[in-house]
Amino acid sequence: MGSTFMGLETARRSLSTHQWALQATGNNVANASNPGYSRQRLSLGMTEQLSVNFGGTKAGQFGTGVRGETLARIRDLMIDQQYRDESVKNAYYATKEAAFGRMEDIINEPSENGLAKSLDLFWASLQDLSVNPDDTGARSVVRQRAMTLTDTFNYMSSSLTKVQGDLKAEADVVVKKVNDLLTKINNVNRQIGDAEPLGVLPNELYDERDRYMDELAQYIEFERKPIDYLNGETRGNSQRMAEGRIDIVINLGKTSPKTPVTLVDAANGKVGSIGASSYKAAGAPEADPMLPMTYADMPNGKLKALVEMYGENASEGIDGEFTGMLNDLNEMANVFATAFNIAHGKNKDADGNNGRTDFFTDASDPSNISAATIKVHDDFMQELNLIAASSDGNIGDGSGALALAHMKETGLAFDGSVTTTTSIGKYYQNVIGNMAVKASQSGSLAKSTLALMASSDQRRQSVSAVSLDEEMTMMIQYQHAYNAAARNITAVDEMLDKIINGMGVVGR
Repeated sequence: MGSTFMGLETARRSLSTHQWALQATGNNVANASNPGYSRQRLSLGMTEQLSVNFGGTKAGQFGTGVRGETLARIRDLMIDQQYRDESVKNAYYATKEAAFGRMEDIINEPSENGLAKSLDLFWASLQDLSVNPDDTGARSVVRQRAMTLTDTFNYMSSSLTKVQGDLKAEADVVVKKVNDLLTKINNVNRQIGDAEPLGVLPNELYDERDRYMDELAQYIEFERKPIDYLNGETRGNSQRMAEGRIDIVINLGKTSPKTPVTLVDAANGKVGSIGASSYKAAGAPEADPMLPMTYADMPNGKLKALVEMYGENASEGIDGEFTGMLNDLNEMANVFATAFNIAHGKNKDADGNNGRTDFFTDASDPSNISAATIKVHDDFMQELNLIAASSDGNIGDGSGALALAHMKETGLAFDGSVTTTTSIGKYYQNVIGNMAVKASQSGSLAKSTLALMASSDQRRQSVSAVSLDEEMTMMIQYQHAYNAAARNITAVDEMLDKIINGMGVVGR
């Protein structure tokens, strides 16, 4: 037979449970604008049933109320992984797009101030000198246009080198950020490992770890591996919904199978580290050196994009987009200056002497002219007559200057050329074209991955983010349930009052 006071206990449980449900809802509302917060919901369950005999052979079971089962956060780990996959791709292509944008700003082609225009003006000045070889003004223009050309080479080289240094500095900052995030994830792992065996779900710690992983996904591609819940078996967790500790693993190399490297070892509480071209696995002794990592090894993400753009890699030497562009400019300056100097040496100057073969030079190493150091020789800055415009020594002969002007179309041997020889103008067009194609490709892929990332984030927010409309609905539902439980207590109280105070009074 059931207790006379059973109804009070049933209603009391309802009051208590819905009060906690309202508390969870209120917490959701309070964190509606908190980025990275996952909404929480108190799951309800029935308490034990009570068997009651109705008399004779008739019996039944009555519920004894409701209780809160689990206060869990609403999260979809699969959507989280999809978001991070797209985030790491977008960070890679967006970083390359931004770096190529800075390169394009420096190259500044086509424009009135670029290298191509400087070359055209230089060839035009030689053409004008061939018409008036005895004109001092025409010689002065040649010298001035030559100086403008060398200054353009110098500026482009120094600017590219500066940006390249900025990219390296940014990569160093990213490396420090990655290693800091790995340490933070490891620390949260420890706190989660301490809390879960006590029977609680540390939702705040789960959210904190997810925020760290979301940020880490911008820098490197990694794999999240749970270690406390495998193959349906819980290991150290008192609840099956517990997410447990996780390992952070990167996969090195493009070949299959890839080489996994554990950067966060949750079971042992150890953390590895990563560099711009190296790594150290978790658990490696402090004295052990960082292991080299090639371009092919490096996990995708912002760090890889920065390394590929600035071009330094310990195990593969110097490579990369900015280094490649600097090498192209250096080769252009060297091949152009060498060919021009040789052609200039075949002419005669205004005094009838053989033309000098050092019109363009390098103050530190004349035999190794580069874009950074190319200049007009100081002697030509002092004496215009040294410019060799004649082929026979006659002051009125401008055929030598005309031959120099025709070098605009002369085939020169460039290592980076797709053909055996090509003119300096066509070679430069090829360099600019390759840069433009890579920049356009990076921009297109950055936009595509951004759209996919936004779509994944929208799906994730639809699951995890707080909807004020939904929370208001749940609040009203819990409020009505709470009020109904309170009214039930009032009704049971009136019944008990009748039993206690209103029965057995006949004859008094």
